[in-house]
Amino acid sequence: MCPRQTRRAFLAGAAGLAAARVLPGATAAIPPVREIRRGGMIYRQLGHTDLYVSLLSFGSHTDPRYKKKVENGNVLVEEGQTRRDRLIASALDRGVNMVDTYENEGQWDPMARVVRGGRRDRVLVSLCRQFPMFAGENIDRAARLFGHVDLYRIYLGEGKAVDGKALADWDVMRKAKEAGKVRAIGIATHDERIMLSALKELEGIDYFMFPYNFIHARADYSEFLPEAAKRGVGLIAIKPLAAGSIVKLDPKAKGGTHPERDFVQLYHATYRPLLPSVVAELTKTLERLPDESLCQAALRFVYSRPFMTAAMPGMFEEETLEDNYAGLKRQLELSREERSALDSAGRVAAAIGRSWLPRHYQWLDQRWQG
Repeated sequence: MCPRQTRRAFLAGAAGLAAARVLPGATAAIPPVREIRRGGMIYRQLGHTDLYVSLLSFGSHTDPRYKKKVENGNVLVEEGQTRRDRLIASALDRGVNMVDTYENEGQWDPMARVVRGGRRDRVLVSLCRQFPMFAGENIDRAARLFGHVDLYRIYLGEGKAVDGKALADWDVMRKAKEAGKVRAIGIATHDERIMLSALKELEGIDYFMFPYNFIHARADYSEFLPEAAKRGVGLIAIKPLAAGSIVKLDPKAKGGTHPERDFVQLYHATYRPLLPSVVAELTKTLERLPDESLCQAALRFVYSRPFMTAAMPGMFEEETLEDNYAGLKRQLELSREERSALDSAGRVAAAIGRSWLPRHYQWLDQRWQG
C-alpha cells in the first residue's frame, strides 16, 4: 500500500464532491475527472487516454499587436515572437504542460524550438489542421517536426450532423493514432448538435474542445455533457473568458491586459452597452477578495467544474498568465457569494439577448439559451 496515493485519491475525490455540490442541473451527477496534483499545478486525465493535461493550458491565438500578414496567414514580428516564447517558457515553469499551436499563425517552428533540449517529454503539443489539405499530410508534417503529435483535432462548423468529409478525415486520424503518430484525436466545435452527432458517429473520439464559460454554462449543455461523461470523452474549455470579453467588464483587470481582438467584448459600441451599475452589481461581491479580478473568478468557475479536463485561455502578457494561475491556486470551489455574482452576469447576458456580441462572434450565444 502507498499512503501518498491513498491520500491523493482521497483529496481528488473530496474535491470532486465539494465541487459537485455547486453544480446545477444535469451536470450535478457527472463524475469528476481523475486528477493528480504536483507542485502548484493540477493535472486531469484526458478521457480514456494516458495523457494528463494541466488544468490551465496555453491557448493558440497570438498577440495582434505584433502580427504581420504573410502568404498563408500571419507570423509574429521578432519582438512579438520573443515575447510569446518567453511567456510559454514561463507557463511551463509554472506546470502548464499543454500548448495549442496554430500553423496559420506561424507557430509550428517556434514551438518545435521550445520543446527541444529535453522539454519534449513534458510538453503536450496540441494541433489543429488550419489549411485545406489532406489530414494525413498535415499529421505527417507535424510528426516529422515534433516527433509525434500529442493532441490532434479537426474543426467542425455548425450543422445538424457530422458530414462525409469529416468521417473521411476521422478515418485518417484513427489510422494515424494506430500508427503512433498521434496520441489523442478529437474535434473542436461550437455547435451542440455537432457534438452529439460526433459522439455517435466518430469511433474512438478522445476529446472535445468547445466554448465553456460562466455565461454559457447556464444551459449546462444538458444533453451533451452527460453523454460525453458516459462515454468517457475528455472535455477542454475554449473561450473560458468569452473570447477575452470579460476583460472589458473587469475594473480590476491589470494594466495592459487586453482581449485577443479589441472589437470582441461583452458589449460592443454599436450594440446595447452594460451600464456601470450593472458592472458594479457583477463585481461587488468580489470586493471580499480585493486581490482577485473578475477574470480570475471566471476562470475559477471553469476550474471548479470537476468534469472539465482543462481551460485553455489565450495569453499575451505575463500579467495575464499570473492572473490565470492565481485563480487556479485558490480553492476550486466558488463560494456562494462569488457564484451569485457570476450567475448574475449570465442573467444579464440572457436579458440583453443576441446583441451582446458582434455578429461574427454570436456563435458564442447561439442555441445555448437557458
